[in-house]
Amino acid sequence: MAKRSTIGENPLDAVIQDNPLNAVVPEFAALTRGQPAPVAPPEVLTRLQALETGLQALQTEVAGLKAAVREAAAVKGELAGLQRDLAGLRQEVEPLKAGAGAGGALQAEVSRLREELAQLRAAAGPGDLPFWMRGKKK
Repeated sequence: MAKRSTIGENPLDAVIQDNPLNAVVPEFAALTRGQPAPVAPPEVLTRLQALETGLQALQTEVAGLKAAVREAAAVKGELAGLQRDLAGLRQEVEPLKAGAGAGGALQAEVSRLREELAQLRAAAGPGDLPFWMRGKKK
């Protein structure tokens, strides 16, 4: 079997001049050289204008929806923060409620002591001296 000599020749260096795509899809610029630009019928132009107007309206609506979504996300974040604050306040309120219950008991005790003091003053009767010195007077 004889070997073919490739010294000095690289088969990959060969330039392919004929592209198979040129036969299927010819170059558009070569076809339109020297010809006027095609003009679309008026029905197509009016339909195109209506579609462009609708597209602009949709883009405006989408922009408004995106802004509403951003605002809703901000409100949701704010709501989450308020819920955390509310949970913290509830934790602080529980001891205050217990303290208020103790304050109510303390107020009842103070009112009972005032009633006893009023009874002692009434039992001592009128006089110049305070009630603790009245019994020592002779």
